[in-house]
Amino acid sequence: MQSAEILDIKNFMQLLFQSESFDSYELVQATLRTDMDYIIEGKWNHDFYNDEEIENHSLTDYVYLPWFLAKDKIFSLIKGKKTPTVMKLVFKLSNNALEDYLSTAAASHNPNDIDNIHLNISFQNQKLNVICSISYKNFTLDRNFELEFFDNFTTFLKSKSIATR
Repeated sequence: MQSAEILDIKNFMQLLFQSESFDSYELVQATLRTDMDYIIEGKWNHDFYNDEEIENHSLTDYVYLPWFLAKDKIFSLIKGKKTPTVMKLVFKLSNNALEDYLSTAAASHNPNDIDNIHLNISFQNQKLNVICSISYKNFTLDRNFELEFFDNFTTFLKSKSIATR
């Protein structure tokens, strides 16, 4: 598990909610504290979507709602003049994105080694932190892949002019 404090909160939030940068993730859970608490489970509701929508969004490839379908709803709960006192988002890298990442990464792991890659985004006490974690299907002491993923993530943030600590 690796973490970073995001120093440029405003630009990170714009990247999160107003770009496609996190669209390869699924929303596992969201916890928001504004005028009241919202706890949102990210599993997508099969009954809500018709067959055409399921096919158009490739929803059968996902366990949780893809961020590109959830972000506008989450943003509508937090936008306004007052900043939420708490916001916690748990993301899981989609299986397709995981396979794509592993095919381009220098790591010696394949999709059969990795159970999930998660990003936990936590805003509390006017601080924003991102924690990257990887769960493996089998026990390993090798954390090189985790370090590589985190380095790539922080390099991505730097490329968007978002400072971290």
